Amino acid sequence: MSQELSRRVAISGAFAAALTVGVAACGHGDKHAGTFGEPAGTPTGAPTATSAEPAPATSSATSTPPPPADITVAGLDGDTLPFGAPVTLTSSARLDSLKVQDGDGKAVDGTLSKKGTSWVSSAPIGPGASWTWTATTAQGAVSDGKIGSASAIRTVGATANIGVGWTVGVAAPIVVNFKTKVTDKPAVEKYLQVLMRPAGSKGKWTEVVGSWAWLPDSAPNSELHFRTKKYWPAHTEVRVVLPLAQLNWGGGVSGVQDFDWTFNIGRSQVVIADARKHNIVIYRDGAKVATYPASYGLDSDPIRNTRTGINVVTEKLQTVEMKSKLFHYDEIEHWAVRFNNNGQFIHANPDTVQYQGHSNVSHGCINLSPTNGKAYYDTAIYGDPVDVRGTNVKLSSTRTEIYDWALSWKQWKAMSALT
Repeated sequence: MSQELSRRVAISGAFAAALTVGVAACGHGDKHAGTFGEPAGTPTGAPTATSAEPAPATSSATSTPPPPADITVAGLDGDTLPFGAPVTLTSSARLDSLKVQDGDGKAVDGTLSKKGTSWVSSAPIGPGASWTWTATTAQGAVSDGKIGSASAIRTVGATANIGVGWTVGVAAPIVVNFKTKVTDKPAVEKYLQVLMRPAGSKGKWTEVVGSWAWLPDSAPNSELHFRTKKYWPAHTEVRVVLPLAQLNWGGGVSGVQDFDWTFNIGRSQVVIADARKHNIVIYRDGAKVATYPASYGLDSDPIRNTRTGINVVTEKLQTVEMKSKLFHYDEIEHWAVRFNNNGQFIHANPDTVQYQGHSNVSHGCINLSPTNGKAYYDTAIYGDPVDVRGTNVKLSSTRTEIYDWALSWKQWKAMSALT
């Protein structure tokens, strides 16, 4: 507590004591409707009767009011708190209640200890914030105070890969791109929330079983992904709460704004793409709905192999130019669904129809006939898993934006800053 606040609390206590005396005296005079000590209706100067019974005012005037609590603030740097961390208030006396409000008068959630001598805010205090508190002891004494936090040195933006109200597939990770390098990753990650509930429900949000993972920094930026342990449950609503403007990203840097938005997980559509069987099989909400003959990357050339692992649909292009300086081709293809950034799509290719279903001859893409290619294209959405099997090259981080599902759950959790 600052010296100014200590003085103010002490003065407030003294003022309360003086006020108690004044009110008691006035009450006595009102009761008897005359001068203090004289019966009502007795003329001034007339003889008065003496009573051995003490006057009620004498007892009230000499009572001592309960002292207000002395509240101290943990972590003060001069008169301000560092931002981006919870606030802890400690009381010299047992408190019956402690109410905290932000600068807009909104209640700040927190927990008062069982002993009633300390309170901790549920969320961190943001940069340049001002909170006020009112403490009431078990004896009814009231004291109040104010605390403020330091300002951010710099504020920086961030973006997310999934927009408000989108409907995505069951393998979609949540990707947050910070427009600078986050140097205090634990301080950021610990306050991020991902919640879910059945689509269309107004019920309680529940915490998702998943984990954040910091991908290797791409200087000067940081990238953070959230992946579920298993695929998202189909037909659910997801809420993402990122209080980025309240957090210290390291070195006094904070976010430009907070994020709190919802999106939806649609039907479950999983593609099992088996290069040994030369086909793709599509399962929708657990039921097999289609099998299409396919041709994969040339088996004998590792550079041309399709990547084995759980890939994720990231883009759809009705018409796309595909070219390679290495393999000397430049062609226009149609009904292309990108499933990783290594230049690999599921797309229609009429030139390989004769091989589809029994040979792998492509440069890494999964080729379908024009009819089958369009049929699959029409059903695919961002975040659908494409589970490639039976090739000699595994999916990895090389030139692949989303390789989240190529890692085991243990490997994924190890990339959290909180492990």
